[in-house]
Parts: sequence; C-alpha cells; structure tokens
Amino acid sequence: QNRYYASEDIFVNKYQIALALYNNLTSTSPSLTFNSYFSTVNYHAMPVSLSAASTNLFQFYANSTTKKITTTNQPILTTSTSYTALARFFDILYCFDTLPLSLFNFINSVVVSIFMSMLIVPIIQERTKHSKDLQLLTNLSKGTYWLSNIIFDICLCVILCALLTIVVKIGAAANPNVQSEVHIYNSFTQGGYFFLMILMYSLASLPLIYVYSFSPKSELIGFIVFFIVNVIACFFDMILHFIATFSQSQAINATSVTKATSIMNNLTYVLIILFPSVNLKRSLFNIRLRSNPDCISSLNSLLFTSYSATEPWMSIYEPGLGLAFLIFCVQMLFWWFILVLIENREHMKLGCQEFCCCCCNMNLKKVGKKHKYAVPGSARASNGMVPDRETLPSSSASWNDAHLDEDVRNERQSVLHTNSSSTSFVIVVRDLVQQFKKRKNKLSGQRIYTAVDHLNFRVTKKSCFGLLGANGAGKTTTFRMLINDLKPTSGDIFINGKNINKIQRDLEIGFCPQFDWLISNLTVRETLTLFARLKGLKWSEISEICSDMINLFGLEPYEHRRIERLSGGNKRKVSAVLAFMANPALVFLDEPTTGLDAAAKRKLWNVIRAARDIGLTIILTSHSMEECEALCTKIGIMKLGQFVCLGTLQRLKSRFGNGYAVQVKLPLQDVNVFKEELMLTLPGIQIEEQHNGMLFCSIPFSSLSTTPGVTNENLMSLSQTFEWFNKKTEEKSIESYSITQTTLDQIFVHLTGEDEDAITDENTKM
Repeated sequence: QNRYYASEDIFVNKYQIALALYNNLTSTSPSLTFNSYFSTVNYHAMPVSLSAASTNLFQFYANSTTKKITTTNQPILTTSTSYTALARFFDILYCFDTLPLSLFNFINSVVVSIFMSMLIVPIIQERTKHSKDLQLLTNLSKGTYWLSNIIFDICLCVILCALLTIVVKIGAAANPNVQSEVHIYNSFTQGGYFFLMILMYSLASLPLIYVYSFSPKSELIGFIVFFIVNVIACFFDMILHFIATFSQSQAINATSVTKATSIMNNLTYVLIILFPSVNLKRSLFNIRLRSNPDCISSLNSLLFTSYSATEPWMSIYEPGLGLAFLIFCVQMLFWWFILVLIENREHMKLGCQEFCCCCCNMNLKKVGKKHKYAVPGSARASNGMVPDRETLPSSSASWNDAHLDEDVRNERQSVLHTNSSSTSFVIVVRDLVQQFKKRKNKLSGQRIYTAVDHLNFRVTKKSCFGLLGANGAGKTTTFRMLINDLKPTSGDIFINGKNINKIQRDLEIGFCPQFDWLISNLTVRETLTLFARLKGLKWSEISEICSDMINLFGLEPYEHRRIERLSGGNKRKVSAVLAFMANPALVFLDEPTTGLDAAAKRKLWNVIRAARDIGLTIILTSHSMEECEALCTKIGIMKLGQFVCLGTLQRLKSRFGNGYAVQVKLPLQDVNVFKEELMLTLPGIQIEEQHNGMLFCSIPFSSLSTTPGVTNENLMSLSQTFEWFNKKTEEKSIESYSITQTTLDQIFVHLTGEDEDAITDENTKM
C-alpha cells in the first residue's frame, strides 16, 4: 500500500499527462479506444492532454507523422477592463427591455407622461367649469378652439423635447462609463432620433388627452388617472417583454415560437398601439439596441432573432424606428378622428334622425300610392293623395293644447303660424320638448320624464322676457336649449330667423350663466379682452371698449386682479359684462343679480334697461319677483315644463290677481273701532295681519264695482275706496294708507306653489 501511494504521488507530481491506446481486434466489431489522462494539479494539463490525443488520432488516421494539430493558449489579461462572468451576465441582460436594466427608457416615458398629464389639466378645467361653452357661444367654432389648443401645446412640447434632449446629451457627455445606457446619446445621430421619437410621442398624445378630457369630473382626477395608467402600461409592457424573452429562450430553433411568447407579443402589440408612451419606450429601446452590435449578437444567439446592426434607422424592421414612427402617425390620426366624432355627435345624431324620417316618409308615400287605406286620414290631403313631408301634420300640430291657459294657447297658435325665417321676432320657440330617461317606475312603468312639454313663445326687439318657475319647473332645461347647450328632443328655436339646431355660428348671443363660467387664471381685463376678440371686435377698439365696460360695471379696483381672487358678486359682474360685450342681438341672463349687493343690483338693472332701450332683446330668469317687475315687458311662468300664464305684467295682474292689497297705519287705541267700520264699509275685505297698529288687508275684485258709479249698494268703486280712505286720513282716524295691486310674487305663489310638492316628488324619482 505504501508503494502504491508512493507511485501515485510520483505520477501526480512528476507526470502531467498520459495516453493509452487499445485496439480490440478480436471482437466481432473491431474498435479503437484512446484514453487521455491529465493531472489536475496544473491547469494546463487538460488542454495539453486533449491536444496531444487529438494530434495522435489525426496522425493515425492520416497515416502520417508529419501532420499535426496546433493548439494556442492566449492568457486573459487581468486588468480593470476585464469582464467577470457576473459582469458578462449583466451585459446580456442589458440588451433586454426589462427593469432595472432598462431604467433609462422607463424614466423617460414617465417624464413625458407627467408632462402630458399636466397639459390635460387646463382642458378639463375649461370643460368642467363651462368656460369652453362660454367661449363657443361667441361664435367660436370647435375646430378653431381645438386648433388654438394644439398650436399652443405643440409649442410647449417642442420646448420640452428640446430641453429633455439637451439634458440627455449633457448626461451622456458627463458620464465617463462607456457601458452606461445614456452614453450612446453622445452621438449626434442617436440624439437626433431621440428628439424625433419624443416629438412624435407628443404629437400622438395630444389628441389622446383631448379625447380623454371629456371623461374626468375634475382636473386632479384626470391628471392622476392619466399618469398612473400610462406608467402601469409601460411597466406591464416590460413584464410582458421579459416573459416573452424567457419563454422564447427555451425554444429549440429559430422557426419555433412558444405559445407563451406568441401571447405576450400580441399583448405587447396591443399596448404599443393603444398607448403612445409604450410605443415611445420601445422606440428608445430600439435606439439603444441599434447602437450596440454586441446586444444584437446576443439576442440573435439567445432568441434566434435576425437583427442586423446595419439596419437603416427608419426601417420598419427591428431594430429600426420606422414601425414606431408609423404607429405614432396612426395613433395621431385615430385619436383626432375620435375627437371629431365626439364634438359632432349631436349633429351626427340629428342627421341620422333626419335620414330615418326621410326614409320613413318615402315608405309612407309608396304605401299611400299602392293602398290609400294604409295611410292615416290625418296624413292624407284633401284630394286623397299623400302630401309632401312639409305638409304632413307633425306631432306639434296634432298635440292637444286644450288644457293650456287661454293666453298660452293663443301664443302657441301664433307661433305655429309665424314664418320661421322672419326677422320680426328676435327669438321664436316652437313646440319645444325635452325628455330624459329615468329609472323605471314600478307603478306606471314609464322610463321617460318630460322636463319641457311643448313650450311656445316669441320675443320682439327692445323687450325683456322673464322666464319664471319654481325649482324643477323646467326653466333651467329651457335655458340650456335656448343657448344651444342642450339639444331638444323635438321642436325648434329660431334666433333672427336661424334655426340654432342646424347652425352654431353667427347667432349674436350673449349669455350670463347662473354660475360663473370664467377662466380663473386670467385677470378681469384679460378676460374682457379675450371675449371681445372672440366676438369679432377690432383690435383698435378693444382696449377702449373694455375700459368703458369696466367703468360701467364698477370693476375699476379689480381690473388687474385674477378671476379666482374675486368675490362672488364681482364674478357676477364680470359674467354680466361678457354677456353685453359687443352688443349682441339677444342676451340671456340667468339670475344675473345673485350675490350682488343692493347698490350693484340697481346699477345692473339700469344697464339692462338701457340695453333694452337701445334695441337689445333680453331673456331673464330670476327668483326675485321685484326684479322681474322692474325689468320685464313680458313674463311667462312655468310649471311642470309648460307655461301656466303668459303676457305682460299688467295682463297677469288683471287675470290672476286676487284683488288689491291695503296697508293701514292706525293709532293703537283706535284699532278695534276702525276694524269694525272697515268691515261695514267694505264687506268683502279680509284682514290678514295686524301688528302694532298696522293692518294688512286684501280686497277681492268681487268686493269692488267695476264701473265708475256704484251699481250696488253693497259695492264701492276703486275711486270711492280711495276717497273713503282719504277722508279717514283727513279726520285723523288713520295715519297713512296704501292700496296696491296684487304683486307678481303673490301671483307666482298662487300659480306654482300648490304643485311644488309634485315637482319635488317627480325630480326625486329621476
């Protein structure tokens, strides 16, 4: 045993290689076995042994001792630039679009997503605060509105892209590590394509954020949701890319694609097409891949791809950028198309309705020609033939208005026979109907709620029409339809002979909303200047006109103050200024004096009267009956979507007033005596209240004679009633008195108050 170990030690320490050849010639299948042995003490023994064995086999089969195999060993220099196995592993991972090794592309996608999320904030603000609607009422077209936004936003995007490119170039120049991801942008070519891809991303994202701006209820929610969705999409894309890469690395050859890889790739394509931020991240990855031949070689060997380091930059094949560029263009066109559809959805709906009506009418004519009995009698002309579409009785003509008040019914008949193209009336509203869907009523089974029910009225020039009604009566819905903010279910609105359902421009409308639709970041003068320009005033006149309007409404101290810092009353003043800017033919005022002090309210009343006197037509809604009495030349009171009365103030008082209101101031000691005498003199008088010598009474019309002389011994004429009270004043029986007609407030309560509960219940069901 000692000799064995000794001989083994001698072999291990003295001999490094050994060769053994076995030739089995006795077997039925002769074979040659060659064994090569090497010592593990020296690292060179294994390759030397393998080289010697290979050389001997080569000489044996070649039958020549001169031929040989030369083996060369080139030692790796152990310097700071040498790669370890771990470093090589990370170099290969660097070639994949996965976190954290593709952090540069991900961060750039996040940065531009933040910027795009910031651009969406003012768009959402203008929509939610209705400042966009107020701008569109100035005859500004929707195309011009979006064009101005896109021009401004593109300028901001170009500046952002330039700044981001400069920052990346500075980072590339300042980073000494040539292996860093940002180092490739030292080249002018890579920097240029980086700028191009960022710019294309911006152009593709702008219409996307415009479409998205119609969804959120607040700018904060819009910002957060848009940003988070884009970041999640980018992160999810990197996960899909990692799964697809890992799955494909298990493939047998280049022609085989695993099922998991196919699914992941399809999901990735969906994300790239839907989200410009994902397409941007992948395009930046292609820039890095195209700039690194080692990565291309690694991917080709691991994933059986056929990438080429000489592929043209704008090639549609990876790692080119052509496909990403085309996707950006498609996204841009697609989202602009969606935006156009959204902005024109009402016109498209109206066009479809007209097309369907036309088709139905053509079918009706065909049926009428073949079978006269198939046509309803109401739709047949006197000669038995089917009339044209214009002469067919519509639902308006067949609607029964017998339940309406006499004045309201007469107004409707006048409107139906008014030439719609005539300019005699500034505004003509004909059988206006607005219906909304609501939850199904378990009792009635109805799903439709009629907010406005066949409303009709006309307003002439130099007049002020008061639209009154209790909460839920339909006046706000009517106002929205009058300013073209809401399309009616049926009916027509003509302003200066133009149907606003078919035309949006050249309407000459001014509007003061109930809640301020102002741009909060502008000052008072900037706001006035903007709307003066939108209404078509000349540049040379704008400054002077704005100054005059500021002085007229008492806004001098707040001229250069931002809207968001104004009080509620001063915001109302600014809204009123915008309504009267450029002297529009028709001005809509929705509770204009809400929040104003008494002095400011009187000043605004004077402005409204002056505007009415110079030829403007005003439609006013207010909860102040005093305001309507002071300003309105014609009043309509709504209830359940229809007028319950319509006419001048005096007409309403004459028809719906209960009589006269009497107030008498008496000495405290004579109150009871005077009450008895008053009841005997005016038998129908009603004493409603009594406070500290003040009597509040009402005299019904039936208690007074309608003729100058007394026709009945129990009745006195109005003049005799005044004479009697004057006599009592002279006798010092009373200190003072007043006799007035029934106020509009009393008429309003009389006509609408009794059904307020029904209105509230109906709104609750919606």
